[in-house]
Amino acid sequence: MIRLEKITGKNIRDLLKLNVSEDQKGFVAANDTSIIEAYIAVTSGGHAFPFGIYDGDLPVGFCMIGYGTDDSWEDAPAVAKDSYNIWRLMIDRRYQGRGYGKAAMRLILDFIAAQPCGPAELCWLSYEPENTAAKALYASFGFRETGEFDGEEMIAVKSLRPDSPAVPAGAEIRRAAPEDIPAAAGLAAELWPHHPVEEFMEEFTSLLADNGRGLFLAFADGVPAGFAECSLRHDYVEGTESSPVGYLEGIYVEETVRHRGIARSLLSACEAWAREKGCSEFASDCELTNIESQGFHRAVGFTEANRLVAYVRKL
Repeated sequence: MIRLEKITGKNIRDLLKLNVSEDQKGFVAANDTSIIEAYIAVTSGGHAFPFGIYDGDLPVGFCMIGYGTDDSWEDAPAVAKDSYNIWRLMIDRRYQGRGYGKAAMRLILDFIAAQPCGPAELCWLSYEPENTAAKALYASFGFRETGEFDGEEMIAVKSLRPDSPAVPAGAEIRRAAPEDIPAAAGLAAELWPHHPVEEFMEEFTSLLADNGRGLFLAFADGVPAGFAECSLRHDYVEGTESSPVGYLEGIYVEETVRHRGIARSLLSACEAWAREKGCSEFASDCELTNIESQGFHRAVGFTEANRLVAYVRKL
C-alpha cells in the first residue's frame, strides 16, 4: 500500500539514496537539497512537510509540501501567499512507470485537503516547460497553468474550494438494504473490535426501520469498503429547534481504499438524504484531539458552529 512517511533519523539515509534518471536531473532538485530547503523554510518562519513515499516498507520516492512564504524567500510569486504548494515530487528511477507518481499525488492532495496550516483557496506548483511528463501528471489532477513563472518554471494552480464530489472510479455508494446488514456490521466490527458483530447486526436492523436515520454503504471494486450513518437532530445547533438538522453519526472507510474520495461520496449521500428530509443544514462533530477528523470537516466545507467541536454546512 502506498503511503507517505515523515522523515526521521531512521529513514533519512534511505531517502537520500533515491535518484531520478540522468535526463531528469535538470527537472528536480536532489533530495538532500530539498531537505535543506525544508530546514531553512521552517527556521525562517515558514512551513515545509517533507515525506518519503513508500510502497509498504520500500522507499520509492520523496515529496515535499509547503505553505505560504518565509523570511528567506526572495521574489516569491504572488500565488505563494497563503496558498499550499507541492514543492517537490520525485520517484526513484528504478520505480518509475508503475503508477507511484499518481498514487503519491492523491496522498499529497489528501494531506493538503486536511489544511494542516489552515484554510487556503489554492494549491500551486511549478515545473520546467520542457518537463512534459510532469505537466501531464499535474494536469490530470486539475492543475492549470497561469502563464506566470517562478524563476524559469511554469506555475500551475488548482482550486481547493470544496465541491460535491463524483463517485470515484471503481466505487459504488448506495443506501443500505436489509441484505447489506452483514457487510455493514462486519465493517463496524473492524472499527470497534471490542464490540461483537451481533451487536452491530441488531443496531443496523433497528436503524433501517427508523425513518429518521440513514445508512449508506460504499463498495470499492465490488467489495464492501465503508459505511456512513446519519440521522435527524433537533436542538443540535441553536436556532434549529423548529426544523431538524441532518447529522453525521459516523463515517468509516477501510484503510486499504482511503484517499480515493470514498469518504466524501458517503458524506454527499448522507447530505442528499438530509435534503430529502427537508433539512437546510448538515452537522457533525469530532474530538478536539482528532486533528485528522477536524481537517476532513474543514476540507469538505464545514465551519465551526456554536458547540465546542460541532461543524455545520448549508445544504
